Amino acid sequence: MPGCSNKATKADSQSSTAVPTRSVIMLLAASLTTAVIVELMLYYRSESWGNSNNATTEFIARSPTYAIFSKSESEDHLVHVKTLLHKFGYKRVDIDSDWNLLWAHDYPYANFISLKSLSANQLVNHFPGCGYLTNKVDLSTNTKRLTFLPQAFRLPEQSELFLQYARSFPDKLFVQKHNEHRGIKIKAFRDVELNMSDSFVQEFLQNPFLVDGYKFDIGVYVVITSVNPLRAYIYTGDVLFRYCPKKYHPFDAEDINKYIVGDDYLPTWEVPSLRKYYTNFGASMRDAFEAYVRDQSMDPAGIWLQVEHILRTTIQEKEKDIFDTFRSYKTHNFFELMRFDFFIDANLNVYLMEANMSPNLSSAHFKSNSILYNQVLYSVFSLVGIRPVSSHDYTNFMSAEVNDITDDKNLATGLNKCAKYKCDKSCNQENCNLCLPCLSGSDYEIIKKAHREHLHRADMKRIFPKEIANYRDFNFTSETKNMTRKNAWMTQWYAYKCEYDRTWCS
Repeated sequence: MPGCSNKATKADSQSSTAVPTRSVIMLLAASLTTAVIVELMLYYRSESWGNSNNATTEFIARSPTYAIFSKSESEDHLVHVKTLLHKFGYKRVDIDSDWNLLWAHDYPYANFISLKSLSANQLVNHFPGCGYLTNKVDLSTNTKRLTFLPQAFRLPEQSELFLQYARSFPDKLFVQKHNEHRGIKIKAFRDVELNMSDSFVQEFLQNPFLVDGYKFDIGVYVVITSVNPLRAYIYTGDVLFRYCPKKYHPFDAEDINKYIVGDDYLPTWEVPSLRKYYTNFGASMRDAFEAYVRDQSMDPAGIWLQVEHILRTTIQEKEKDIFDTFRSYKTHNFFELMRFDFFIDANLNVYLMEANMSPNLSSAHFKSNSILYNQVLYSVFSLVGIRPVSSHDYTNFMSAEVNDITDDKNLATGLNKCAKYKCDKSCNQENCNLCLPCLSGSDYEIIKKAHREHLHRADMKRIFPKEIANYRDFNFTSETKNMTRKNAWMTQWYAYKCEYDRTWCS
């Protein structure tokens, strides 16, 4: 049937012509769409990564921020702080912008009234009132007589007391100090400037422990994370040892390089007996010093027990003053990094010399100190909740997603006592003050923060509340008799945690 055959062939011919046309149109549309998408992807990628080595524009816009407050024209002393924050993914902003962390080299509270009302995701590296610890005059003269503080007198207010003391001990030597810590030199008591304000005169200790004949001081890094209740930590990774550039003997009061540690101090690696430990065997400054002490048939262990005792006692002595200063602040998002400087006498007795706010963290003078400063900062940041972020896992600074890996089960303590006194039914008794159903919202947040600090303390060791050497010998009443109610409460919580988990004992 040729007719039917011809019609079919014509239809087939028309059909075969139409299909490629539609395909071409669809192909062109798909290609155009793909081209547009690719172009947009390339555009956004170039916008995000074009001239940046850090992160995408979106990440930068959302990343945590920090601001710097320093009265110095140079920021060389902040190089390690800024470098580590940038490595952590933090972006620097102006101090008047919306920042998450304020790193203040100088005391900021007289300059920024807004710090009285910090938001929940803001943090400042100083406590209001920290000067009660770091002000050299206040620390040395406004403290009850403590045996680890060399005798000192505030001038001019206590000039008569000083003269009486000096005449009673004519063989003693003295140094006059100012808050600016400049121009320190041994003086006869007759040469002391009794009318110099904001200064004090302090007894000069004459029997130092010497290393290869060099006098030295030691700098211990301390972090306070909370006041009322008090929580304080000591950095255990190393200690800063600074040796006088000249040997102590023969002694000459006119040559301060024999007894005053200045900027051009002698570092550990240049002290002959320490060099072999530090350079040849990779010891830390502390380990090298301890090895030298053992070489003298002496035991260095007692030095650090004294240091911790001095730190606890000193901070507790000033805690009330600090708390009274910042109690009017709406939020208490503060921490304090300090360096306490100590002197060691020939019998390994330890004396506190001063506490430094914003301790020098610049390795410009001694490059080898950079590892110490970086490790100190890393441990501090980790402890207070400043941790690395990335474009893949970033969430808001100090937010629940980042920090709240803590659950009720991590905070619950004293379970038998809580059940015995039915603290889930009534909280009107002392035995219930640490039971979860009886915790106020603020108390719950306090122990939650303490738990996070414990998890992220790195090379920080808790010194307050004091470590519990043996829980069976721990006497709560004896240990807390001189504590504030809040500090006793915090100590009890750590003791409960320590009872079943030794890692919580220190």
